[in-house]
Amino acid sequence: MGFGQRFQAKSNAQVNAAATPPSGNAAEAIWHQLYDTQTFTSAATVTLTFFRAAVADQTLSNMPQGGVLPVPQTLQIYDITLDMLSVLPVTVDTAVGPLTTAGVLNDLSLVIFGSGQRPTWTLGISDKNYGPYSLTVLHGTGGPAGWGYGSSIATSSGSIQYARNEPAPGWNYYGNIIIPSQVNFSLVMNWAATATLTANKLLRCSFFGVLNRRVL
Repeated sequence: MGFGQRFQAKSNAQVNAAATPPSGNAAEAIWHQLYDTQTFTSAATVTLTFFRAAVADQTLSNMPQGGVLPVPQTLQIYDITLDMLSVLPVTVDTAVGPLTTAGVLNDLSLVIFGSGQRPTWTLGISDKNYGPYSLTVLHGTGGPAGWGYGSSIATSSGSIQYARNEPAPGWNYYGNIIIPSQVNFSLVMNWAATATLTANKLLRCSFFGVLNRRVL
């Protein structure tokens, strides 16, 4: 989309009216990312549930409270995304001998695309479920592009790889699914089998959309 946006000029009166709430109970609407992070444990995880609990560390989650939005907040969901966070985002192999395919690119492929794992996700709001749908439709928010490189001779070898989930347009509800205030919601991911990774990974699920909240 680029950084520049089309705009229409407004008078000072229009801008001031929009910037000044008529009362303390008035609502404002902002574009918002609601995210939660869970640990995918190598060779163990088959189910992860997101957005069920508030976390003190806001680098992991910005849920205001566990499982619900506080009054009077509501969220009109547009995009749902998935990122994989790794302690070592770049995998380097300098061992002598054959190159290995193990690394962050292979880990991401197993988590979202493995034929043995066949991962799915389901969105639940109150007692209604949306899904299950395939995990491959949840794309990433950005980062380094995935690629691999390797070279090998008789006495040495080397490879390097890093990965991100594809940031191209993925799943989008276009605001038609709404999380009301004080209504339980979660997103559950399921895998048919465990995946053995090079190390445990953090999976961050995000809802992007329009958040309505109190102005003051």
